[in-house]
Amino acid sequence: MPGIRVQNGKDVFTSALDRLVELYSKPEDEVVVSFSAGKDSMVVLEVAILAATEANRLPVKVLMRDEEIMFPGTYEYAERVAARPEVDFHWIYASQPILNVFNRENPFIWVFDPLLDPDDWIRKPPDFAYEIPEKNINEMITKQRFPCDGDLWQVTGVRAAESASRRYSVFSAKGWKTKPNRMGTRAARPVFDWLDSDVWKAVQDFSWDYNSAYDTLFRNGVRASALRIAPPTMSAAGVGLLQVAAKAWPQWFDRVAQRAPGVRTAAKFGKRAVSPVRRTGETWMDTFQRECVDEAPAWISDRSAKVASALTRMHNRHSTEPFPDTKNCRNCVGSMGAWRAVANAMYSGDPFSMKVGKLVPFMEPEFFRAGSGTWGGSPTYG
Repeated sequence: MPGIRVQNGKDVFTSALDRLVELYSKPEDEVVVSFSAGKDSMVVLEVAILAATEANRLPVKVLMRDEEIMFPGTYEYAERVAARPEVDFHWIYASQPILNVFNRENPFIWVFDPLLDPDDWIRKPPDFAYEIPEKNINEMITKQRFPCDGDLWQVTGVRAAESASRRYSVFSAKGWKTKPNRMGTRAARPVFDWLDSDVWKAVQDFSWDYNSAYDTLFRNGVRASALRIAPPTMSAAGVGLLQVAAKAWPQWFDRVAQRAPGVRTAAKFGKRAVSPVRRTGETWMDTFQRECVDEAPAWISDRSAKVASALTRMHNRHSTEPFPDTKNCRNCVGSMGAWRAVANAMYSGDPFSMKVGKLVPFMEPEFFRAGSGTWGGSPTYG
């Protein structure tokens, strides 16, 4: 196709289409598109509709978990998709906790919180949405929900160009298809080799519908490579987009700031609001002790003390030098080989243990709200 990037002798659009036709060509298998209303799941959906049409497998089964708090335009786009005749749309919600990294006292907020008046939610799910009991995102697409005699495929918009972790996930799977997970579901990543430019080229060439939040963010100065659609409280790295959103959608932002403590402060002060501040004359070890242990909420203080003990103990096994203050020790495992890195990692408690790994267990929802249960596996961003 003219203008579409060619790789290994075939353009990436045709490659993605061929991969999905392969999945749909086996009638004993079930194929479900995992949808988020972002650009990557959008292109997967559109190519899946073409592949299912060719294989006579319409309508395309689509599943989306509602996260309540997303940039305006996101769920409006999802409702347009759900209304398409080529789509069998499963709009689910789980009232699960999601991260609010801007609140050190309690890092979770609950989606469509049943303890709140629904009028205090940012928005309400559509009438055709249904609630599921599973909180873990890996338990959404299962053979219990989508029975089949063959393989159950969860089709995602994972692209290797998005991040090093996504490149590694494709590399470790040795291709675009994975083995079954613990629920018996296999993942397929048909657009793993697409770039951002391929996504927007396809949108232009085929006049595909998409999330209007991208246009709003772009008009407000967000560069194309930084356009991301995700719950805005999940990561401190997304504070820049949150600051843009405060200007682009002020009424929406006011509701989010009321719903999620700390969001307004983060939008005002940026990443400094969720970072340790080293005072004049302090070492980074001093800063860590003050910010992450002595003056931190109890759950952060406890985790930080355990992490510090584990890291220094491991460091002492291979070095007689003190644990470094600023520059990471080359022989320490991971990226937390100095007090500065540890202070930055533990300031918000790292509740999902994304940075500290197995040094301390991740935080269960039950710790912060009695009766809210556990993740039922490793927590994920979704």
